Amino acid sequence: MKDSLQAHISAQAGTAIPVRQVFSPKRIIESLPEDATPAQQDSAIQAQLPPREKVRSARPDTLNLPGWRIPSGKLTLSDLDTPADVGFFQSSPYLHAELPYRQSGLTAEAQPYLLRHDDAVSGVLLGCLLVVMTIFANSRKFIKSRVQDFFLNRMEKEKFFSVETGREMRHAVFLYLQGGLLASLIFFIYTQSVRDLFMAQVSTHALLGAYVVVCWAYLGLKQLLYLFVNWVFFDKERRTAWMKSYSFLVSSESVLLFPLALIAVFFNLPVHEVMLCSCLLVGFVRILLFYKTFCIFFPKIHGLLHLIVYFCALEMLPLCGLWQALTYTNDILL
Repeated sequence: MKDSLQAHISAQAGTAIPVRQVFSPKRIIESLPEDATPAQQDSAIQAQLPPREKVRSARPDTLNLPGWRIPSGKLTLSDLDTPADVGFFQSSPYLHAELPYRQSGLTAEAQPYLLRHDDAVSGVLLGCLLVVMTIFANSRKFIKSRVQDFFLNRMEKEKFFSVETGREMRHAVFLYLQGGLLASLIFFIYTQSVRDLFMAQVSTHALLGAYVVVCWAYLGLKQLLYLFVNWVFFDKERRTAWMKSYSFLVSSESVLLFPLALIAVFFNLPVHEVMLCSCLLVGFVRILLFYKTFCIFFPKIHGLLHLIVYFCALEMLPLCGLWQALTYTNDILL
């Protein structure tokens, strides 16, 4: 294409003016046919570019550029298969470029952080498993009684015979804390699927710790909010019955989340299935809590509106606030 354009330019310009004697892009474009495309115009200009003298630098090659040879006092470095930083150290007395050099190993690829490869996370989950098994072994009768009282709505038996011991209260507190820990692990798995944590400014342990603090703060603040509102509007008997039912549901939610968290961490369960199972489990527990609130506080049909307001204000809004707090934590730390 360049030869045809050059021939055309030569024919138009005549023999008086050599083709490469004077470089004028305007003259070259005017000499082309009127229907010449921009690509053809560019090719014609490049074909008529005057040759440029190539002046190489005499400075030492610190990058070991291919095809660029600089003599050395010991050896011609370009004759050897040397690494790129040899040129920088060629004046060093400790450099022996004449020795054979070959890079060993394979090119490494950065692997993403996985919870199942973290010894600390595995140790915490193993400890939770041992404690949960101990709770089931030592409190089987108490758990059975709580299940019966929850579904049969036996408030008289709760008032006279169901008295929590210090050990059972410690078990409930542990299950509360475990629920916040498992929720933070599940949210961390979700965060890994939607954000790139490889270049995160904080470590994964710090991020997990922030999630755990947020979940524990959510559980504690919601517990205080329930205690205050129930103290204002309801009597002591109903408050006691509802608090025992609420404690049982939160503990049960923590126990049910535990196998889901184990499967998600150690068996690489897809993220969408983890989130779906978590939402179904949380929704099922909230339905049971709605039922128990109706039986204890609003047993008549005319209290349904108050029940909806009570449940949305004290359960659904804090749950949405927890999600917003966790996402805001991501925005700050990531």
